[in-house]
Amino acid sequence: MTYARQARDVRPEPQPLSVVAHRGASEEAPEHTLAAYRRAIEDGADALECDVRLTADGHLVCVHDRRVNRTSNGRGAVSALELSDLAALDFGSWKGQAADHEAPDRDATAVLTLERLLELVADADRRVELAIETKHPTRWAGQVEER
Repeated sequence: MTYARQARDVRPEPQPLSVVAHRGASEEAPEHTLAAYRRAIEDGADALECDVRLTADGHLVCVHDRRVNRTSNGRGAVSALELSDLAALDFGSWKGQAADHEAPDRDATAVLTLERLLELVADADRRVELAIETKHPTRWAGQVEER
């Protein structure tokens, strides 16, 4: 005798998709700037992704590349520059959005510290996840993660 039984569906329940803004809304604003992360939150991103590096004077900043050459009007390795050096750079003009040094919100395209990004996420009117990728040269070993 042969018995037939109904096949059991073994597929997992579909999970809702999450939108993760890689380096902020980097299509709309210069990557890793306050402007890019603000835009991502406004656009409804579920999570933000950032890359964090340690400056020569021990500050955590959101910069993807080892050097600032591609994304600012400066030159040099993030780990060899102090926060004040990075703060003097324009991280917006390469994207066609030059920082207006007279504007009250000049920091929208300035170097972004991890502390400021955390404040932005904490001030959001809804839950926003944050994925932090640590980047560091050998000279800083595990100091990025410690901070």
